[in-house]
Order: sequence, then C-alpha cells, then structure tokens
Amino acid sequence: MAKKPTYEELEQRVKELEKAVADRKNAEESLKEKMHLNKILLDAMPCVALLIRPKTREIVLSNEAGRKAGAVPGTTCYETWAQRNEPCPWCLAPEVWATGKPQHLEVKTFYIIWDAYWHPINEDLYLHYAFDITEKRKMVKKLQQTPK
Repeated sequence: MAKKPTYEELEQRVKELEKAVADRKNAEESLKEKMHLNKILLDAMPCVALLIRPKTREIVLSNEAGRKAGAVPGTTCYETWAQRNEPCPWCLAPEVWATGKPQHLEVKTFYIIWDAYWHPINEDLYLHYAFDITEKRKMVKKLQQTPK
C-alpha cells in the first residue's frame, strides 16, 4: 500500500508545479517575443524571405513579400511559393543541411529570375530569401545591346 504524502510534501509539490507553470509561461512569452521580432526583421527585408524547417521544408514564418508570392506558413515552400508537387530541382537547401554553410544561386522560374540564398540558423531552422532580379537583368541586357 502506498504511503500517503505529508502536508509538507504536498505543499512542496504544489510549489514545484507553480514554478514549472511560471517557467513555462515565461518561455512561451519569450518565444512569442522572438517570433514577433523575427516577423519584424523578415518584413523589413526587400525580398521574399522564409524561415523553413530542414528536411521537411515546412515554412515556419514568411515575410509580407513571401506571403504575397504565395508562401504560406505551415506548408512546404515548394507547394505554395514554387507551386510544385516536389522539392525544386535547383534548391540548395540539402547542401545547407549537409555542410552547415550558406548557399547561393541565380535561377529562372516562371519568367522570374531569382537571386536566391539559403542560410542555416540552427539545427531546426534555416533562412531562405530571394530577390526578384528580372528587371535588373533586362536592363543589363538592354544596355549590352545598345550601340556604343
């Protein structure tokens, strides 16, 4: 038969539970503040910017430009932003996971030329951002074709 806890033991357990609840609330508040700061920083970027989970490619957070381009948090980057059924063949995210080093590539998709970057944040997150450089490339081409 189990021994009944004493009043002191119960009081100690209640204090431990209260501390655990307070710690959890503080951690949740800290996480909420960090996510808010991440959103502010991402929205300030003049490009499509996404925080993505490695391996699954789930979008955790996207900036305003990303949302306008179709990048929906909670879905994969390739399903929403790239509108594909499988990961993009040009995606350098696997190299980021394998090496832990940032990657860069210019790629043309749907008549848009992207200057794309992949940066590891930590084991559970990486930043993917891309600038639409289509107009810049058109201007360069036009200037190159202009007689001297």
